[in-house]
Amino acid sequence: MKIFSLKSVFLFIFLLLINNALLAEKHLEVQKLYDLYSQDILTIDQLNSGLEKMNLNNQNMKSLISLRKDGVISEDDFIDGVKKIVTGVSNPEDEINENDNTVIADSNKYEFQTEITMIHRYVVGDFKYGEIWKYNLELIDNKISKISLKDAKNTDLVKFSKPKFKLLKENKFSIRSSIILLDNPADSVRFDFKGQFQDNQIIGETEITYTGSAAPGTVILKAKTN
Repeated sequence: MKIFSLKSVFLFIFLLLINNALLAEKHLEVQKLYDLYSQDILTIDQLNSGLEKMNLNNQNMKSLISLRKDGVISEDDFIDGVKKIVTGVSNPEDEINENDNTVIADSNKYEFQTEITMIHRYVVGDFKYGEIWKYNLELIDNKISKISLKDAKNTDLVKFSKPKFKLLKENKFSIRSSIILLDNPADSVRFDFKGQFQDNQIIGETEITYTGSAAPGTVILKAKTN
């Protein structure tokens, strides 16, 4: 019985080592394909064909490659993401902590928070210092497909009108949009967010600017990532 158990242990270890070697080889092949693609040696169709042969031409991998190509995530984050996809382990999207500014790399979806740091006297009664705003942002090909801004109770604060996303150097970006304050829909205001992708997190600052005729260009609110 002891001999059988010992043989079983050795067999298990042997199979485990073979499996790990195969996974490592697959991960390295993906890295090689991406390097050739990033150097414009391979086209996107050739890259997808190579991934297809490894049964890895899925949306998660495409999103990960797109983020790496645009410089949104680092090489280490890219490699970690590839390893998770290769081993069939998805990113823990359901484990997002409410107080985290988290980038969900596999889906191009971003969730983060800001805290109000400046309130103009014109709106001092409507907002509070330290108030938390929650953002939900989704990008497709560097264009905003979805964006929302909610309070701590998950109540929508504004309605965005034709928001524009601009990717800058050093992983920096900006978002600008006309918005409607749902509590004061008659006011003319603009939303600006200047941020940066940093260590799988979004950092930055929101400015809400009044654009009406009474005092155009007046910044009425500021909020920073917490």
